[in-house]
Amino acid sequence: MDETAASLDPALRQCLAHMRKAPLDYRLRVRAAELLLRVGEQDAGLRILRNCIDYFTLGGFPLRALWATKLLESMGVEPELVDRAYSLLTRHYAQSPSSQWGDPIFEMPTPAPTAADLAALPEAFADVVAEVDKRASDIIRGANFPERLPRLPLLSDLPAEPFEAAARAMTLRRAQDGDVLLAEGEVGRSVHLIAWGEALVSRRRGDEEAVLGRLGEGEVFGEMALVTDSPRIASVVADGPAEILELDRGVLEAMGPAVRSLQDALARQVCDRMVGNLMRLSPLFHGLDADRRGALITRFQSRMATPGEVIITEGALSPGLFIILDGLVEVTVARGGDARPVGTLREGDIFGEISLVQNRPATAACVAGRRCLLMWLPREAFAELRLVYPEVIDAISDVGEYRLLDNLYTLA
Repeated sequence: MDETAASLDPALRQCLAHMRKAPLDYRLRVRAAELLLRVGEQDAGLRILRNCIDYFTLGGFPLRALWATKLLESMGVEPELVDRAYSLLTRHYAQSPSSQWGDPIFEMPTPAPTAADLAALPEAFADVVAEVDKRASDIIRGANFPERLPRLPLLSDLPAEPFEAAARAMTLRRAQDGDVLLAEGEVGRSVHLIAWGEALVSRRRGDEEAVLGRLGEGEVFGEMALVTDSPRIASVVADGPAEILELDRGVLEAMGPAVRSLQDALARQVCDRMVGNLMRLSPLFHGLDADRRGALITRFQSRMATPGEVIITEGALSPGLFIILDGLVEVTVARGGDARPVGTLREGDIFGEISLVQNRPATAACVAGRRCLLMWLPREAFAELRLVYPEVIDAISDVGEYRLLDNLYTLA
């Protein structure tokens, strides 16, 4: 036994002992492949990893397939093996005219690892290798594959070419317990997918860190970084070991129009989540039941504003009603040839309502302080609200009157 094999012998034995107790634990099979490759058992390690990739892809676990493909790629194997894995994943999970996605697939939980009984294992290292190879290689044998595969989170909105390009551009982060995956307040540059493991979402409240939620396999976080330049509004920390797939915004920008559909898909995902929050929190929607709220929000369009963009010009009719999903909007009033700031609008705030309700030119300018994601109701569509949603018009009028008084007070 060479020096590398000797150093990894305890890890391989422990992996085998756990496989005997939990033969369906996919993570153990991938771990076995990694260990076999590191001790020089190239054929066995690659066979197991390829079988795992095939099973994950065909069995409806695309995130695991992408994770295992990243591991395969990191091992410096022949490019043909990696190309085959990406091609198989693309063929089954990229968007196409015939795509019909099924529901996400969940497995029975595997037992938690317990103390490994190493004494019951074969004494010879070669026998340990042989049993690991046999147990880990049979992942496809007897498997039942679903008729409709689930979507690969994030990427299944893309057609084949940008799908594969984005999949290849993702990097794998192997996090340990307590690793900070996102830090509150930092400017985001990447979006993340949890291939396996868990993470905690927390936010500072004074001197304390309050846990807001838990993320698990298949969940996306940090996607706002690919849509706006917003600082992270919360921290995400690994809760135990986790395998995280990361897609950097700079990579997408370098790829140009090929991934425009991914950015559009992300914007839709972000909008859907933030609109849900908006409908629960904004006073505009408080008097409406769920069905009427949903019908109202479909009248809005999403719009991105770039830093410094004049969204509403003082002295001109407002082009519509705006709701800020993410970003900052500076409100200014012209005085003595200068634009005097009178306020800053943030997430959930509306603007443009004074010009619409009173049907007169805007009394202030609204300028994007940074990249903003907005919901926009065009001026023509706003007129219909008076008949269909009179209670919303009342709420908007109240906001407009308050803002007029507030601006006058600020100027005074």
